[in-house]
Amino acid sequence: MLLSGSQIRRAIPRTLLQTSALPVGGTQCLPPFHHQYVSQTFHPVSIAPALQDLVTTGRLKQDDSQQFAAKLLNALQTAVTHEAQTPSPQAKSTSSAPSANQSSNSPLLQLPRGAYLWGTIGSGKTMLLDLFCSTFPRSDRQQLGLCRLHFHEFMLTIHSRLHSLQESVPRIKGQSHFGLPVYRYAPLNGHPVDLVAQSIARDTKVLCLDELHVTDVADALILGQLFSALLREGTVIVFTSNKPPLELYKNGLNRQYFLPFVKLVQKQLAVIEVSAASDYRLQDQDQALGEVLDMPGLRNTDAQRKEGQQGIMLVGPGSHDALDVMWAETAGSLQTEASLNVGFGRTLRVPRQLSQGQQASRSTSSHSSTPGPAAMLHFEQVCGQQGLAPGLDQGGALGPADMVALAAAYPLLFIQGIPVLQWSQRNEARRLVTLIDTLYDMRCRLECSAAGRPRQIFAELLDHARRLGVATSSSLSSASAKMEQAEATAADLQAGCRHGLAENSEDEEPVSLALLQEEVVMYGRAISRLSEMCRLQPA
Repeated sequence: MLLSGSQIRRAIPRTLLQTSALPVGGTQCLPPFHHQYVSQTFHPVSIAPALQDLVTTGRLKQDDSQQFAAKLLNALQTAVTHEAQTPSPQAKSTSSAPSANQSSNSPLLQLPRGAYLWGTIGSGKTMLLDLFCSTFPRSDRQQLGLCRLHFHEFMLTIHSRLHSLQESVPRIKGQSHFGLPVYRYAPLNGHPVDLVAQSIARDTKVLCLDELHVTDVADALILGQLFSALLREGTVIVFTSNKPPLELYKNGLNRQYFLPFVKLVQKQLAVIEVSAASDYRLQDQDQALGEVLDMPGLRNTDAQRKEGQQGIMLVGPGSHDALDVMWAETAGSLQTEASLNVGFGRTLRVPRQLSQGQQASRSTSSHSSTPGPAAMLHFEQVCGQQGLAPGLDQGGALGPADMVALAAAYPLLFIQGIPVLQWSQRNEARRLVTLIDTLYDMRCRLECSAAGRPRQIFAELLDHARRLGVATSSSLSSASAKMEQAEATAADLQAGCRHGLAENSEDEEPVSLALLQEEVVMYGRAISRLSEMCRLQPA
């Protein structure tokens, strides 16, 4: 049976693939990567033979760019494993030389310090990243401190650590020129970003970050120094992204401070385009996973099969009420209100949820198949401007930290009332994309009701972007072709734009074409991932 990479990836149970829970506000080291998938499935424990085995047995489509990327990742695996099994007798040095933490004959010295996989939506980048992580020998994973996170989640951890580091510094009392008492922080023994990077590198020798996507100026300003320090300390880093390095944070605020990160990636990592003629996720996925993947370790229990299943997207009139019925069948009379600690002093109050203890009780009595704690939220609560406000929260729209907290707490989420988004709802659209990315990465199951299919949800936004001259065609076969067309279109429109701003009607604010192109990529990714996560069902 021929499969796409996304089907292979979706069949991996959440409990085997997801990293251990990461408290955003904590200061402990990053969690190790706990994953037993390939150790139960593939005997040659490295990514290239594992990928080739999937192709040879007809369970995965042949893709030359994936094979090329797998060869480089395989070499990194071999070198890192060799390094772990034969530690250097040298004492750990604080030298800035890249080889400070390796012996002179280390295989890592002959290879790039990691990889940057980029390409079109649905081309198999995340599948390759998961396969890379899961094919490390089990005995080496803990020793290497193998860590695989979504980029959003990783940066939340970095900012949390920087905050905790600042809070831990003692304050020194002094006097002002006027004799008044003043307080200042004691000096740190190094730059805060370097100190945080060193603490991570001590426990994490292989760091894999999915979906590198930079829009936050606070992230952009520290990425160069952060990853330079991690590489200097000997950590191997693998990224995935929809864009080549030079396209990241394009036209962003103070981009000159971000460019050292771009140069670092180009100089020290292997930059590989993973291209595909079509989006694998949007291909037919009607086969049951138990029939599709005849692999040892993936058909052990009913619970594992249920965790690999898609969620449901109810579409059309009556979908709102139909989702209410599904929630009632799941939670019954046991639903309660709960509070979630997001970190940074922020707490979310979830109005309708089913806790682990309640779910266990209900499963015993009614044979419910709910895969763990669940929550029911409305689209406006998750993606609207007021968030989980009036009276339920401090108010304000939810951000990435809130999405991560929700996904970590609830493996099953019900989202009610997803509309067909209008041009005036671009902020809501960005939040929906962040939610989908987070749920996808953390293997949550999504049950939702919507006014239209995934493509229809974003159709008006894509049409408006097209009218402003931004390429939105999905027929282009590579990310580079899409970007070339977008740049050509932007050049054609230059005469009708001021400072890279597209002209809208009088009641609309001008929009940066570069930002709009970024959003179009995000919408495409959301359509692709939502199509994979949920099967459509008329209400």
